[in-house]
Amino acid sequence: MERYLTKNSTRMAWWEIPNVLLSALLISVCLQVLSEDIAAKSLNDPFVDGAAYATVFFMMLLPLLFAVRRMLRRRTARKIARALGRCDEPALPIARLDAVTGVRGALRKIERLLDKGFLRRMEPDVHDGVLWLDDTRPAPEPQPQPEPADAHAAVLMKIRALNDAIDDAAVSERIERIEALTASIFDTVRQRPERADDVRRFVNYYLPTTLRLLETYRLMEGQSYQGQTIRESRGKIEDALDQLVSAIEQQQDRLFRSEALDVEAEIQVLETMMRSDGSIK
Repeated sequence: MERYLTKNSTRMAWWEIPNVLLSALLISVCLQVLSEDIAAKSLNDPFVDGAAYATVFFMMLLPLLFAVRRMLRRRTARKIARALGRCDEPALPIARLDAVTGVRGALRKIERLLDKGFLRRMEPDVHDGVLWLDDTRPAPEPQPQPEPADAHAAVLMKIRALNDAIDDAAVSERIERIEALTASIFDTVRQRPERADDVRRFVNYYLPTTLRLLETYRLMEGQSYQGQTIRESRGKIEDALDQLVSAIEQQQDRLFRSEALDVEAEIQVLETMMRSDGSIK
């Protein structure tokens, strides 16, 4: 039983007793004043004055109601914890909760008590129709992540499909160049996985932006009326594609920067050895 209860369920809050005493004191004062007014017949309008007294009485009753509600929650939590503590199963069907706990609407009350911090170590699972006890709910199986090769192939197929759907020859030529550069970069990363971080910006920004621009261009190109707005937007996309081709070319070139430095260093060492051997001057 105790393993399912929290401190809120086993002890009173520090403010409960002062709230009850204050509420009782204010209510008694209010009733005394009301009785004196009634005895003195000083109520000018019984309906208005009665409504005013009822409002004040209710406001004074609120602290007491809060304390009573908390007490009832503690009682319900202990009753549910006591019943679940006698269960040897790691999970209970939700349909049986009312019968097992002896509490009507047990699922709704358990959810509320968990949310308010009166119960712990249990988790309702409406999808599976069970209440997991003692944190025995199995961890969700990790979703398989697509292999990089599959993801790369999907991107290339999408670029190729957009190229097939666009009729403009000049734009198609740029798309073919982007596709070739992208395939080359993907192939380099496949052979050298340690270079994946070097193309992160290309994969996370350049490619998604390129695909969005091409999809927008295909949509505009397919419109029967080529107004000024469409023509200007298509022209801006064509200019942007030129810039993207240049940026992707630089991205590919940067992939081989370290290889170029290694080649230069090896050639210098080779030349030094050949000079020392007298093979070259």
